[in-house]
Amino acid sequence: MKKLLLTLLCISTVSAAFPAFAGPDWQLIEQGRKAKEVQLAQAANKDHHAGMDGKMDHQMDPKMHEKMEQMMKDCQEMMSMMKKS
Repeated sequence: MKKLLLTLLCISTVSAAFPAFAGPDWQLIEQGRKAKEVQLAQAANKDHHAGMDGKMDHQMDPKMHEKMEQMMKDCQEMMSMMKKS
């Protein structure tokens, strides 16, 4: 009876510790990192646009504001192209 109990105890201990021997799930870790990066980029983009709109709307001509938005889009496209290469 003791041997059976000891055997079952050893099997349950080894099966509970098995995930520790398997190591980290790198695919899940990388997926989390990418999601965090996207979230931070969206938050920074949102904060940046909110700051620009709130501070400069009363000072700038609407035509100038449209030109600035186009320049910002062009700049972001160039930066994304540089990151890809």
